Amino acid sequence: MIGGIRIARFFGFDVRVDLSWFVVFLLVLWTFAKAVFPQRNPGLSAGEYIAMAWVGALLFFLSVLLHELAHSAMARARGIQVEGITLFIFGGMARISSEATSPKDEFLITVVGPLSSAVIGLVLFGFARAAQALGLPQSVSGVASWLAFLNFVLAAFNLIPGFPLDGGRLFRSLVWQLTQDLRKATRWASLSGRSFGLLLVALGVVYLFGGFLVNGMWFIFIGWFLHQAAESSYRQLILRRILQGVRAREAMTRNPETVSPDLALRDLVDEYFLKRRYASFPVEDRTGRLLGLITLTQVKDVERDKWPTTRVSDAMTQICEAVTVRPEDSLADVLSKLESAGVGRALVVTDGRLEGMISRTDVAQWLDRYQKLH
Repeated sequence: MIGGIRIARFFGFDVRVDLSWFVVFLLVLWTFAKAVFPQRNPGLSAGEYIAMAWVGALLFFLSVLLHELAHSAMARARGIQVEGITLFIFGGMARISSEATSPKDEFLITVVGPLSSAVIGLVLFGFARAAQALGLPQSVSGVASWLAFLNFVLAAFNLIPGFPLDGGRLFRSLVWQLTQDLRKATRWASLSGRSFGLLLVALGVVYLFGGFLVNGMWFIFIGWFLHQAAESSYRQLILRRILQGVRAREAMTRNPETVSPDLALRDLVDEYFLKRRYASFPVEDRTGRLLGLITLTQVKDVERDKWPTTRVSDAMTQICEAVTVRPEDSLADVLSKLESAGVGRALVVTDGRLEGMISRTDVAQWLDRYQKLH
């Protein structure tokens, strides 16, 4: 399921905020107000520092959003579907539905991120110098110059060749081009990312013993995240490669029990949901024509006193709106469709005829069996 709170839509991309983002936003806000701006711009009032912190924090995360928009726009230009952008505790992430299909695509989609941060940094640096020359308040030039510095740091940090940072992806595209082996390229980039993460953790420990508590905690936090992300990225690639080779027919529930569109919800609950282990049923008419899907959640959305008079056809998802896959579709494609639609199950259909149903649970159970046998 796609998580987070949807806050906006830019250039056709949904932007969501994960709950963890609020934690880092408050931490950045506090750091700006209590440490950064008082040290860089002494002599201002407490109210000015708070205002600078709010403006600086909001513009900083806007810079992160623009960085991710650059990735998303290039991915779309290269024919890769982008589901949206999510801001979370470590910045932002473009939710790209599939991996790049060539080293060139990987390189182009990746490189525009650091380039956009560098351009933003140059614009803010120029604005800060102009603000000083025009005699604008110190708070204006102070925020602009600090954000320029942060964007330069963001661009440089992302160029470090540690997966899944942009630099790690650029490194992977290079190895991929040289070896023509995506799995090997990802393994090397992942190793680089894990090593760099451990280096940051070690540096954080040194800072802690040196008395720099905040800096030390940040380095340890980021290093641990990079190490875990690099490791999980490689595992995800392996799993995706496995799922690409497995068809939906191999994991689906075959010949699922169906219900009539004329059945009352009261009877559906009593005779099906309470007596079977399933949380959804396909809906077919008397001729066997597939009409849609009814789920337990849809039934619960109807007031209980209306169940006796409400038919399945009144509450179900019509077939034209339901998620459908073909028996020959890969499990990777099935999961991608479920993720995009934000649902947990799909109907497996051939030429309008119901073949089965498949859910996230079915895929997870197949993977569990595979791992036990390998």
